[in-house]
Amino acid sequence: MALYIINHPVTEHVLTYLRDWKTTQAEYHTLCRRIGMILFTKAFENLALESTTVTTPLCNCKGKTLANDVVLIPILRAGFALLSPALELLPEAMVGYFGLQRDEETAQVECYYQKLPPITDMDVFILDPMLATGNSAHFSIQMLRNLQPKSINFVSILGAPEGIRRIMDEFPLVNIFTIAVDKELNEKNFIVPGLGDFGDRFHGTL
Repeated sequence: MALYIINHPVTEHVLTYLRDWKTTQAEYHTLCRRIGMILFTKAFENLALESTTVTTPLCNCKGKTLANDVVLIPILRAGFALLSPALELLPEAMVGYFGLQRDEETAQVECYYQKLPPITDMDVFILDPMLATGNSAHFSIQMLRNLQPKSINFVSILGAPEGIRRIMDEFPLVNIFTIAVDKELNEKNFIVPGLGDFGDRFHGTL
């Protein structure tokens, strides 16, 4: 298992505007797509390849294709923000969904919707822009682990030390990809400095 923190001038630039409370919903959509493209370029870097041969207009040519199928699983509803850039890079990926709702008082999650394709022996990527307490990540990973995927990867824009530490301790084979790890969680379990409620900002339901 590894924690990948993606340092890049463009991600630093975009993250600054994602944090800014004055950023509009339309701007937010564009920024998420930009940061997502860089995030998934890194997250897909370790996918296994296998050799193949194709025929060009001139001759046969050796090449490589992905060795395993890929499954993307956004956690509703904030995870929608990362689905589009992931599919832009890998449109052949299958998509599943977890609908999880957090109790604002206890931070515990309950599942109100689940739809998954077959994932046995496949590379699975869970999409959730904010890894805060780790409760949603923990639920999703536990459910998926029982289905025996080849790998489980968690992709986020921001993480909190508390959530990252929990996932690393309890699921040592899971890879975490994120742009930044912020200082801490506040008393309401929001990431600080963070960027507020990601789902509300992306979907315009403030």
